[in-house]
Amino acid sequence: MLTKPEFLRAYETMCLIREFEESLVRMHGEARVPGFVHVSVWQEAVSTGVSMWLRPDDLMITTHRGHGDIIAKGASIERMFAELLARAPGYCRAKGGSMHVTDVALGVLGANGIVGASMPIGTGAALSMKKQGRDSVVVVYTGDGAIAQGLTHEALNMASLWQLPVIYVRTDNQYAESTSPRAYRGIPDVVRYVEGYGIHAEAVDGNDVEAVSDAAKRAVERTRGGGGPSFLTCSTYRRYGHNTSDVGAYRTPEEVAAWQARDPLTVARSRLVAERGVADPEMDAIDARVKERIDAAIAWADAQAEPPLEWAFEDLYADPATIAAFGGAVR
Repeated sequence: MLTKPEFLRAYETMCLIREFEESLVRMHGEARVPGFVHVSVWQEAVSTGVSMWLRPDDLMITTHRGHGDIIAKGASIERMFAELLARAPGYCRAKGGSMHVTDVALGVLGANGIVGASMPIGTGAALSMKKQGRDSVVVVYTGDGAIAQGLTHEALNMASLWQLPVIYVRTDNQYAESTSPRAYRGIPDVVRYVEGYGIHAEAVDGNDVEAVSDAAKRAVERTRGGGGPSFLTCSTYRRYGHNTSDVGAYRTPEEVAAWQARDPLTVARSRLVAERGVADPEMDAIDARVKERIDAAIAWADAQAEPPLEWAFEDLYADPATIAAFGGAVR
């Protein structure tokens, strides 16, 4: 169980992720954010609960829906907004956009638009940690659809075989894009899938930040202590469709309403007030403080310059003569 200060910090982190994502939905609707945007509204408890127990030298890799995971690891929301608004100070110099935010200095190996791609990359990073004799752990976020990918099972097998310091966190938001798991999983219980590889696996309520935090703490301590890989499957839901262009017609209003009643911020706030003695005005102050941070970050990002055209020819693996022929500077 979280202490009162820990719980309050977790609530503020979830609020920060929520406001960030809701702002993106609004700005994308105003044609201010280029490309596709996949947001994690109602999934904030997963990354918040996991990241509470990570050290700065621990690594993580995430998916196309990874803004919250990266923010929970400590990313600058100013640079996050700059990247998504295609401004020069963005994390990837405005070249990555929503699905490819990366900050190696923070231990963030990146987000990835390929379903399941975080599994082999994160597993390889864990192998590197083990070979270097470091006690860092690698957290690999993956979605529910990735369990049907062959590379997921190859990664699990290698992690088990080599007893790697990796923690797989499966964010199960009930749909692989628009497909129900009933259509692609022969065995509904993912814990059974994973235990078949000799990996410790646990299912947790992904809308309860305390439950996620407790499970993550056990997994981090076990894996960091040399106990081999761990796997958490967190049951949650996404408020919006697969991306901001998806109206979610495959979901019923009743289903959405049922999950809305389990909004992780609502659950956390109610528990803080009822069980930790936090007054509503204190909770309101956190909400207001987060809103001010988000507004300030957006204003800062909006004021930044767009990247110069010549950046398009930099950071590439290409023949220098070919780049120069198109007028680009070789870097």
